[in-house]
Amino acid sequence: MKRLVKSDTTASFLPRPGECRLYITDELPDLVQCSTAFGFVFDGDKVLLTRLRDRDWDIPGGVIDPGETPDVAAVREVWEETYAKVEIVELIGIQEVEALGPKPANYRWPYPISVQVFYLCKLIELCPFEVNTESIERQFFVPEAARKIPTMRNHDLIYEEGLRRVQLKH
Repeated sequence: MKRLVKSDTTASFLPRPGECRLYITDELPDLVQCSTAFGFVFDGDKVLLTRLRDRDWDIPGGVIDPGETPDVAAVREVWEETYAKVEIVELIGIQEVEALGPKPANYRWPYPISVQVFYLCKLIELCPFEVNTESIERQFFVPEAARKIPTMRNHDLIYEEGLRRVQLKH
């Protein structure tokens, strides 16, 4: 099942012209399109976020390395940014970013469509946090606070779906 839940042509990170589409889905797209992977890690209804040096609070995740699958990348990225050991529970959704014009110079993502992959993760162990080259802090946010974080507003419907699934399991 793949359900379109949001479309945007104004996001600041989009190539111009471009469109990003947010889907709730259990279907992983073609791996050659997958560029980044993220993990929504919950403790009850609180979600774990990382404070990045260059973007402030964000969902833990990042670039899929060559030869890596999105699920392996998500687990690795959550660890690198939060020092949380997690395992993948399930795919929540994806965000397609489509360049609608010619390929921009120095464009580093799959063209014309690159995909961000979002997983629901189970927290296995929260290890002591260490400031590193990417992250300066980690914190669990209750839903009311999480919804105010800019990156969460950009991925609000995937976050809400993850939260809904966590609440159903408890």
